[in-house]
Parts: sequence; C-alpha cells; structure tokens
Amino acid sequence: MLTQEENDKLTRVGPGTPAGELLRRYWMPCAVLAEITPEQPTKFVRLLGEDLVLFRDKSGRLGMLADHCSHRGASLLYGRVEERGIACAYHGWLYDTGGNVLECPAEPAESQFYRTVKHVAYPVREYVGLAWAYLGPAPAPEIPPYDVWARTDGKHKVVVQPNLDANWLAPMENSVDGPHAYILHQEFLTHRGNATNTTRGMTEGISEWRYEDVPIGIMK
Repeated sequence: MLTQEENDKLTRVGPGTPAGELLRRYWMPCAVLAEITPEQPTKFVRLLGEDLVLFRDKSGRLGMLADHCSHRGASLLYGRVEERGIACAYHGWLYDTGGNVLECPAEPAESQFYRTVKHVAYPVREYVGLAWAYLGPAPAPEIPPYDVWARTDGKHKVVVQPNLDANWLAPMENSVDGPHAYILHQEFLTHRGNATNTTRGMTEGISEWRYEDVPIGIMK
C-alpha cells in the first residue's frame, strides 16, 4: 500500500512535479486530426494538468496554447481563427502558434505593449492521423517511427476511447492485472469463441498466470 506522499509523487503530473517533468519528455497524442475542421477549428485539451486549446489557423498551421488569454483570462476555445493565428473573442488579442502576441486592438496605435507578452505555447505535430503535443524543454525530440506507425503495407485505424476520470497510474496498474480482461471484457474477446461459463469468462484454457520483476517494471 502506497503512502499518500508516495501516491502523490507518482500520480501528480502538473508542472514541476516529478512524474509531470518525466512525462513532459515525451510526445503526447492529444486529438484526432479529423476533429479539427474548418467548421470546428478549436478543441479544448487537458494534458498533464494543464488546460490547453488546440487549433488550426486559416493558413493550415496547428497550434497549442494555454486556454486562458494572457490579457483577461477569457478562454481561447472561443477564439476567432484567422490567417496568422487565433484572436481572443473578448478583446481581440491575436496569438500565433508560437504564443507571440501579434495585435492588441484596444491599445494605442503606437503602443509596443504586445512585444512584452509571451503566451504559453507548445509544439504540435501531425502524425498517423493524430495531433501530438510536446510540453517539455527544448529541443523537442523526434516522434519515434515505431513499426506499427511508420509502416505503409497496411491500414492505420484510430479508435477513440472515452476519457477515464483517473490519474495515469490507475489504468497502467490495471493493465498488469491479466485475469480481469478475461472476465470483465469477455464479450470483446470474440476471437477466443464464446464463454461457456460467464462467471469464469474466458479464463478456461489459461494454464498459468506468471509475473516477473524486470529492471523496467513487471512482465506478465
């Protein structure tokens, strides 16, 4: 049983937390590209404890910005997408995909105030039908060309699952629990035939469950 301190160390993923700083070293899939359309060019994304907005400007560039405008905190989810970026619906502050402020319409014409503001922005890439965000320190690494992503001799299929109201560790811990899949998810394991006993599910025919500690975790 983990102590509260140990649990927080593992599960808290906001900026500055141990797990958050580790996970920020990786590209994170954050949306299906088909969700970002001319009719719906913005999407709210909560990633590693941060509220963000993914958008595609009218020049075709993807951007990922902190949700709340640097001016008065209005949500950029409702921003107006333009050629050079996204404009806050409240006062028209225009941001490019790098978080640079390009215009502050209510400021005097000669004002250079916009040059003093830098909004939180993260790199975004398009790959295998998904939008990927990198929230870590520069330089951003390359997205690994894993075999099942990079190969072209088949079809890529994206399946979107419902959001889980849990921290990242809960589903990871659950995935180590092999037997539950053969009982809880028995109706989806149709490749194994039909269960003759729904209480035991698809566990019939499994001769052994074995788990081994290895240097990087648990092998089942």
